[in-house]
Amino acid sequence: MIYHPPRALGLLAGSVLTLWAAGISVLLFDYAISSEIGIAAFIAYSAGFGAGGLAASFGFWTYGLVTLSYELDRNGLVINWDGTRQIVPLGDIERLVPGTSVGVPRVRGVSWLGYHIGRATIERVGEVLFYSTHQNPEQVLFVMTTERNYAISVDDPAGFAREIQIRQGLGPTAEVTHHVERHGATALGFWTDRVAIALGALALLAGGAVWLLISVRYPSLPATFELTIPPASVSPLVEITTRDAILALPRIASLVLVINLFGAIALHLWDRAASYVLLAAGAAIQVGFMLAIQLLLRDV
Repeated sequence: MIYHPPRALGLLAGSVLTLWAAGISVLLFDYAISSEIGIAAFIAYSAGFGAGGLAASFGFWTYGLVTLSYELDRNGLVINWDGTRQIVPLGDIERLVPGTSVGVPRVRGVSWLGYHIGRATIERVGEVLFYSTHQNPEQVLFVMTTERNYAISVDDPAGFAREIQIRQGLGPTAEVTHHVERHGATALGFWTDRVAIALGALALLAGGAVWLLISVRYPSLPATFELTIPPASVSPLVEITTRDAILALPRIASLVLVINLFGAIALHLWDRAASYVLLAAGAAIQVGFMLAIQLLLRDV
């Protein structure tokens, strides 16, 4: 038997948040594209990417609400959410407690009106994993098990409790263990690895710093100038170039960064340490581009 929580309000709120962030991103990119290269354009591009990432996150979480469901059979309760399956053996369920009995705290995680995915701590209960769409305590049902506690939302909590009791009385048809299954993007351990996320953020910041350097130097560059390659050579090669040609360097740096990040995410599946090395190298490469640009433009 499959149960679906009330989702209309959460989907509406999630859609509004997604469209709002996407709209802000479009406006920022439009402003940045129409502006001269400089600090203002850099800030607009950075904010545009940030808003775009936020829109993608809201869209991902809203899609997760579409997939939220609870499967119940004689073997266990399965909570489905966006590629994640919480498998709870029916025999491990000790009791069901309505939200009105213990109250509903603030949820840490993805939480907006009509949608709550995350964790919370309740006095006398402990930590609870929320997969609910509640708007008030009456819409929350706590599932207490021997290993972990869950909060879900069903239209008829009393009827849901009866169905669990009936199936517990019948007994299981197969052995089920308490565990979590992940599929799709959620199966990538990269997104839950704090070290990998920190190194990836460092690489992104270094990549942004390359463009910041260009944004600071570009407006002061003449339309054409002599570029000495390499800068410290005894017999340097002097090339006449335009300031637009300099933009090839940060573009190449960004391309290298994108390839590096995707490679590290894929590599993380097989070798976490190698993924860390690749991410750290990605940040170092961006710093190298910064130094190269600074040296090339030192005498301009």
